Amino acid sequence: MSSRDSDTSAARDPFASGASIGSARVDESPHVVIRGETPQSEIQPSAAALVDWLAFSVKPPLGHGLRWLVEALRVVFRVPGEQWTGRARGWFGYTHRIDLGEFGLLAYGGKSQNETLHVELNAQACRRVTDWHAIRVWGEVYGAAITRVDCAHDDFSAAVLSIARAIEWFRSGAFTDRGRPPKGHLHDDLDSGAGKTLEIGRRGSGKFLRIYERGKKLGDPDSPWVRAEVELHNKGRSVPWEVVINPGHYLAGAYPPLTVLNSTQSRIATTRRTAEMSYERMVDVARTQGGKAINVMWHVLGGDCAAVVADLRREGVPKRLSGYSGAELRALLGAAP
Repeated sequence: MSSRDSDTSAARDPFASGASIGSARVDESPHVVIRGETPQSEIQPSAAALVDWLAFSVKPPLGHGLRWLVEALRVVFRVPGEQWTGRARGWFGYTHRIDLGEFGLLAYGGKSQNETLHVELNAQACRRVTDWHAIRVWGEVYGAAITRVDCAHDDFSAAVLSIARAIEWFRSGAFTDRGRPPKGHLHDDLDSGAGKTLEIGRRGSGKFLRIYERGKKLGDPDSPWVRAEVELHNKGRSVPWEVVINPGHYLAGAYPPLTVLNSTQSRIATTRRTAEMSYERMVDVARTQGGKAINVMWHVLGGDCAAVVADLRREGVPKRLSGYSGAELRALLGAAP
């Protein structure tokens, strides 16, 4: 790093080094998560899941600062550098925050933060990762501490996983861990088609499970698609970097019933299904809210579709499809390049 970087004040330059930056607190003597907490003999070796959220804190190497992590986010984690925005407000005890476009945030600053940086990478960011092994090596080499990771399993046909089956598991005590039954809460859509969600555990604890009707949540009231998603936090535990290359083991190990989730998971299949349903929902909303207006414009402009599009088109992407480029959407949705 150049002397210019180290001499630049973080208050003037949000990418300057030498800022005092923060990490989430870790208990002094945490136990280590070893692929979850269900005995290994009960976990299917083919148990599969995807990393759907990753948060970590890291102290830059001696002589380096914020720019070092910015470069790692771009090169190792493949987070696009466009549309990053510095914020005046902080984030959970950090004095500064940079929003990473549609992909998460980077927080830093604060005398009590032990000169560490904190990163939150959302599902859109995790979708872009092509080499989780490289990320594991990076995290271990630089001593980064995972503060949260979400491991998700998708059952597109609900052949194994469903809300009704999960409720049966809960009522039978199958989620009981070390003799203590976890708290459960059902968000019931009363069969409206909006989708049900069963929560096991508490968000404030080190382990939290959501089983929900993802297809319905994305706008298709007839979709059978169900997702199981475990959040692991570093509260009272240390989450090893192995989780990013073996997320299925940690999902299956979180609670005994999840050992049945052993089918192969495909990031491409999940991404394509999400994009398809989000696109279809967007078109449906546009048709409902503006279809008649478009029809009137089409008649007024003599059937000139290009003129109608030119009058209506706006730059940007709807929130439900944020994080996808035009080329990605064309490839995922099967349109001609």
